[in-house]
Order: sequence, then C-alpha cells, then structure tokens
Amino acid sequence: NILRALLVFVPIAAYLGLTNRSATWVFVCSCLAILPLAGLMGEATEHITHHTGPGVGGLMNASFGNAAELIIAFIALRAGEVEIVKASLTGSIIGNLLMVLGLSMLLGGWKHKELRFSRIAAESGSSMMVLAVVALVIPAIYALVTHHRHPGHIEAISVDISWVLLLTYAASLVFSLKSHKHLFPGEGAGDHDDAPAGSVWSVGKSIMVLLLAAGFVGWISEFLVHAVGET
Repeated sequence: NILRALLVFVPIAAYLGLTNRSATWVFVCSCLAILPLAGLMGEATEHITHHTGPGVGGLMNASFGNAAELIIAFIALRAGEVEIVKASLTGSIIGNLLMVLGLSMLLGGWKHKELRFSRIAAESGSSMMVLAVVALVIPAIYALVTHHRHPGHIEAISVDISWVLLLTYAASLVFSLKSHKHLFPGEGAGDHDDAPAGSVWSVGKSIMVLLLAAGFVGWISEFLVHAVGET
C-alpha cells in the first residue's frame, strides 16, 4: 500500500518534466515515480506465473525482473548518457547478487531450519553467472593491458561478447524449458492452487498492467535522464 501511494508522483513528475521545472525536483520525483511502477511490473509478472507454471514463470521473472533498469538504460543510451547506463546496470547486478539473494537467504533461514534448492538449477545458474563475470572482465583486462590506446577494439570486443552472452542465455532457455525439462522439476507448482481465486489477476489484466507500467517507466525515464543531463 505504501508503494502504491507513491504512484501520486507519476503525474507530478510528468508535470514537472513537461513544464521544464528544476532539474533536481524532476530527478527526485521521477525516481519516486519509477519505484511503484517497477513494483507493479514485478507484481504483474508474479501473477502471470500463477497461470504459466514454475518453468515459464521463472523465465518471466528473469526477463522482466529488471525491466525498469533496462528501460532506463535504453533511454539513457539513446541520449548518450553512457555513465548512467553503467551505473544502472552495475546497481542492478549488485542489488540482485547481494541484497536480493542475501535477503532471501536471511529470511528463509529465519523461517526454516533447512533450505532446499534444486542442484541442477543451482549449477546451471552458477555456471551462467561465472560466464557473465568473465565476459564483463575481459574488456576491462584488455583496456588495462593496452592502456586504453585502442578504444575501438574495446568496443568491438564488448559487442562480440554481448552476442555470445545473448546466445548463451537463449541456449540455457532451450536447456531448461525444452531439451532437459525433466531435470527441472516444478517443485511447488501446486502452491499457487491454494491462493484465493480473487487474489490472482487474470492473464489479460496482468499483461495490461505490465505493458502500462513499462510504458510509464519509459516515459518518466525520459524526464529522469534529461534531468541528469542538465545537472
């Protein structure tokens, strides 16, 4: 309810941005407006998982869990604000690895004496994470060794690595959702059946909320990036 109350900042941020008010106030109100919109995107994704099952639901969470950060990064990249893109992606990575994972383990440990995880899913996720870390480090190592004398080479390496990561992610989806689906049992798939019917959104409503929230995030991100550029 507190997060929903922050939706009042959406029209405020839009008004301040459209009337070219103080960049500081536009930045603050835009940040406060994006918070509930990102929360609505996450909530809509969670409701979709009630209808799709744990396999596709996990894919939806992975794809749309950081959609707000990706939208902001896309808007900032289009505006030439590379530093904002770096800060947004870095904050997203650190937040997911440290805060989300750590908080999940902490709260789970308080409620249960023993936490059980799928070994196959953990190994697959860990391998993907190691590959992503290595891929992020390679351009930095090349830049350090060459003393940043060849920025064009660094950009080319980064683009090539991004394609490798995208193809690897696509292959992991085929592995987990199709070719080796039997290795990823849908533990807890029936947990959603106990939820009250009125508390679960329909697929249509979930998709509509997801698209509307994403659209507003993109709109407010324009004001946010413009305000950062002015400061």
